Amino acid sequence: MKLTALRVLLAITGLAAIAPADTAQAREPVTFPPFTLPASNRCGFPVHVEAVSDNEYQDVTTLADGTTITRVTGRLVLSFTNIDTGLSIIRNVSGPSTEIDHPDGSVTIVYEGPSWFAFGPVSQRNTGQPALFFTNGRVVLQAANGFVTSFSLAGQQVNGCELLAP
Repeated sequence: MKLTALRVLLAITGLAAIAPADTAQAREPVTFPPFTLPASNRCGFPVHVEAVSDNEYQDVTTLADGTTITRVTGRLVLSFTNIDTGLSIIRNVSGPSTEIDHPDGSVTIVYEGPSWFAFGPVSQRNTGQPALFFTNGRVVLQAANGFVTSFSLAGQQVNGCELLAP
């Protein structure tokens, strides 16, 4: 897993180094709209997710081959509420993260620092991860066709469903 993470980091560094100087880059705010994770195939209860503090920005670069690199930085603090019980937790999930969208539709994302994830049944099955969880450290995930296909973590992980369970 460490070798895979190293290869991804080297690829990101290499892509950044070969990006043409005139490649368009746009720094823009990221807005986090509130939403609810359904009870089915998740924690077994609905979880409402809402921003408490949202001051994130993204820098987007598109390479000549169609690869898009998105770097998200800034502060994001979210509230997670078990709708059935009203129990809420607040987590700093500021990252940062770097997402590489490849021309073939596959995606590589590298997270550093505090992050959060909500996986559906297919991504859970592919990775062995819970439905809702929080990490602190370096995460590298690969995705294709809308599903996470691999997940590696060098750091700590906490199961969000267990934190919010009645």
